[in-house]
Amino acid sequence: ADKFSGLASVIWPTSKILQVHDEYRERIKKRLSADVPAGDRDMVAQGVLEMFVFAGGLSVPSTIHCALAVLFRRDLLPSPVVINEGNIESFVFEVTRLFPAVQGFCYWQGGQRQVLSLNAALRDPAVWGKEANKFTLKDVELYRRNHIGFANPATSTPGTFDSKACPGIQLALDVAQAFVLAVCRWQPTNISTKPHVYWSPVTIPKPQGVHKKWFSDFELEIQDWLDGDQTGEHLLRSLEPIDLARLLQEIGMADAENSSLSSLLGPSKDRKSSSKLSECDMNTKVFYELSRKRFRELCERAGSTNPDESNPGPAPRYFDLDFGGRTSTIRLPVDGSLKKAVRDSVANVIGDMLKNQLDDSRHESQLVRTHSERCAAIMLCQQAFVRTGGDAPPPRSSARADSYLPKPNCTFADITTDVSQVAIARCGMGQLYLRSNDQPQLQAFGDVICDASALADFNVRPAFERMGATAVFRREASGAWTITAVDWKHGGKIVKPGDNDWEHAKWCWRCSLVTYMTAVNHLVISHWVVANAIASSCRETMSPFHPIRRLLQAITYNTASINHNSALSLFPAGGMLNRMSPFPYEELQRIFAVAADSYKFQTWPQEYEAVKLPEDVKSKLPIYQDGLEVYAAFHDFVSGYVNTYFPDDSNVSSDKELQEYWKFTCVPQYARALPQLSKQVLIDQLTRGTFDVTGYHELVGYVVAYTTDPAGGSLQVRPGLDMADLQEFLAVNSLVAGTGTPMPMFVPSGEPGDEDWLPQLDLTAKGGYDTKHFAEVSKLYANMMSKMKQISASVKTRNAPGAGREMACVAMDPLAFERSLCL
Repeated sequence: ADKFSGLASVIWPTSKILQVHDEYRERIKKRLSADVPAGDRDMVAQGVLEMFVFAGGLSVPSTIHCALAVLFRRDLLPSPVVINEGNIESFVFEVTRLFPAVQGFCYWQGGQRQVLSLNAALRDPAVWGKEANKFTLKDVELYRRNHIGFANPATSTPGTFDSKACPGIQLALDVAQAFVLAVCRWQPTNISTKPHVYWSPVTIPKPQGVHKKWFSDFELEIQDWLDGDQTGEHLLRSLEPIDLARLLQEIGMADAENSSLSSLLGPSKDRKSSSKLSECDMNTKVFYELSRKRFRELCERAGSTNPDESNPGPAPRYFDLDFGGRTSTIRLPVDGSLKKAVRDSVANVIGDMLKNQLDDSRHESQLVRTHSERCAAIMLCQQAFVRTGGDAPPPRSSARADSYLPKPNCTFADITTDVSQVAIARCGMGQLYLRSNDQPQLQAFGDVICDASALADFNVRPAFERMGATAVFRREASGAWTITAVDWKHGGKIVKPGDNDWEHAKWCWRCSLVTYMTAVNHLVISHWVVANAIASSCRETMSPFHPIRRLLQAITYNTASINHNSALSLFPAGGMLNRMSPFPYEELQRIFAVAADSYKFQTWPQEYEAVKLPEDVKSKLPIYQDGLEVYAAFHDFVSGYVNTYFPDDSNVSSDKELQEYWKFTCVPQYARALPQLSKQVLIDQLTRGTFDVTGYHELVGYVVAYTTDPAGGSLQVRPGLDMADLQEFLAVNSLVAGTGTPMPMFVPSGEPGDEDWLPQLDLTAKGGYDTKHFAEVSKLYANMMSKMKQISASVKTRNAPGAGREMACVAMDPLAFERSLCL
């Protein structure tokens, strides 16, 4: 008796138990929904109380614990599974089969205690199959017939007292099922700014008490970036929150402190660390960091509206783009500041150190093959480029406040489908390469081709396939298009839907489009030829108050710095473009040279007329249907502006500064392509230049819609793979992040960072012009801005669902235009 005397203070008598029991039942009853009838509330409250307190002892919480653990364990549940009413019973049965709460059943026989191993029986291959030790969802009837995890039925010899049964079997299963469903479906209700959110663990639960694996807390954070505004996010939005949280763990972002990337590159306040990033080579890591650093540097100057009033003359330094004698050298002006000189020196040292370390091999863990790995890569990309703090970008800018990646002009629910290929060709980057089908070997497949085969003429490094592919489309009587074949250059064959290589052929076509557009249309022609020629020549030859220099400076803001940055990273041997693309440097250099020499000056209407497509096809392509209206509005403004200061041809021909400007000495390829200077040619050149740095650059410069999904498009193709590996994926999106740098908008909102640029054209005080000049320019400017808003409204109408376009195309929406080239 003395031994148990202290227990009276801790063991409740029956009266105390009943008192607490009643108190809890009353508390539960008060919290029941008003829908529960008054006569049933006591019974329902009692059922809820017994469910959580008395059913199964520790078996129910241990089952719930194991069920949640399975959802987060990739080695148990290999790919994300949507848990719903249709499979929840099988899921909980499988949890209790592999991790039974009751391990054995004891009974007496012949005076000896016997133990039946329920654990062994639940893994018996004769009942559960060859994969009895693996977690797989089986037919629910198999569980109902053979599951003995609750020791039922346990019928002993008649006349004995060893028969047992668990009265709470179904209640325990129902509780576990309900809990798992609730967790999988949980969504916060206090987030109204985004249409979809999910939760993820941000800290490792802390062990409590003696049992080190029992957790007392599990902190969660809301991730609100999953709003569907990037290609690939639609695939993630189809998953349940708990599966998304598992993907975070898979890519190594659930525990930022364990990432070796942070230790390698130092702290970054915006970085979402990942062990997967640490597996990339040093070149990719450096480029990743530089892309974010340059974003912040340019962002600080993005809202500037102060014109450059320095005197004309050569730049302090030049970065020469030497193409190995294949074409004339292009010169990029460089700021003479000490900061620029130091940065260039550091860049050169880093480049020399890394240029001989070109390694195309990839570890198996870097390859993306399965749907689950694809989803994980999409999440890795979004998390790696998270942006926090800093100034908000201008309204309507393609830059984002929450990411270094820009807003895409369009998004794809699944970019790999045949329907998406049609959208790419008719409303996306493929528009520039559409032609009537004049290739005999493809005639049987359709009347329109999207030709991305030009890169097939260039050799690649051993690890890669040769680029180049042509997609064929058939126009149906309904007006719809169908992709019918891909002429796959590396494979040397025409691939059709249903063929074994169909998905790979489409992947090669998309990669060829992205690579050609990025290297040729965007980098060489838009940046190094057109924008460089205009910005360098007007700065070097015309006085700060020359009306043409003032106009050009308004549309070439910060162009010299941006072009120089692009050359440092993308032009050199061993540079990032050399590494991202499959080409040996000599071949990449040849691509640059061929692109520069291919430049041909045409107005946009002339280019429209030259395109070999049926009129009913090309007239409905957004780049022409919208673009010709934009070009006409630009032409009206530029024509009026030139007429204001140069009433006739003699004013142009007698202007010595304009004559010097027309030499374009930094870009001989541009100078050779232009007709002899005249007033009308000047108007055409200024109009096309304005169009090139706004609408055309929106089209060729924003490939983000294709790169944020590893299955979308990349700059290289590996044999047997239809998706970019993780290192290539990160490198390409680091390049894309440079296109997300916020720039002043062409149609200003008037908000800070997006000011009106009309005052830059006021030459009354410093230029010595009469007030009537600026009054006329102001009218022209107001008229142009009004037209731009009208065109934007028309573009939105054409982009509306059901209006005839496969997807929205905002490349020629004037409200999306920036008045400069970001990278």
